[in-house]
Amino acid sequence: MRGSIRRRGRNSWELKFDVASTDGRRKRRYATVRGTRQDAMRELTRLLGAADAGTLCDPSAATVAQYIDAWLSGAPKGSAKTMERYGELAANQIKPHLGAHKLQRLKPEHIQQWHGVLIAAGLSPRTVKHAHKLLHRVLADAVKAGAVSRNVAGVFQPPAVEQEEIEILSSEQITEVLAKLESHTLLFPIVSLALATGLRRGELLALQWGDIDLDAGTLRVERSVEETKAGLRLKPPKTRRPQAPG
Repeated sequence: MRGSIRRRGRNSWELKFDVASTDGRRKRRYATVRGTRQDAMRELTRLLGAADAGTLCDPSAATVAQYIDAWLSGAPKGSAKTMERYGELAANQIKPHLGAHKLQRLKPEHIQQWHGVLIAAGLSPRTVKHAHKLLHRVLADAVKAGAVSRNVAGVFQPPAVEQEEIEILSSEQITEVLAKLESHTLLFPIVSLALATGLRRGELLALQWGDIDLDAGTLRVERSVEETKAGLRLKPPKTRRPQAPG
């Protein structure tokens, strides 16, 4: 049997499988998957398929770019929109600057220099932080898989992001907005509901009649609409919250 699955924790699985090495011998590889056993089985199938096709990344020789590409092509690590964003950050902020480094030779000073290059290029500290978080996550998984011994992205932190104070409408401004939209039959219900509940746009657009209890004066937030390159899709709301008052 070329591969096996062993439970490591409540939602963690160790994959063990054999691949052919350059000298014709079989080489044992390991990987860690979080999720259900079915997720682990899917990932093992993907890894074995990639090994047969000759596209499986060898951590001992892989560059940062190659490892990130393999990580992104594996089991989804978030919603479709999140994976799109990961791909953009990898393509635009990580691979052009760190991609050529050998994964196992990436050093903390490379990360520190990378932060400086991104800031000098005019990127906001928030974007730098998001790119750093992605690289940190990829390297954390590389540590679990035994591809590297430590996560060098944990040594130097990205530039601090200044917290922006959120401005909210005053009661007078809310009254003015509703008064101007009162004759607009399409916008008035949406805007008034948004102002009354604080729901996100995607949550508002995903509401269905079954979510609303007119007698109790409540509504349930069960899903959200997400726009991706492939089109619109429904997903669970970002945070679970109690019923919103009607």
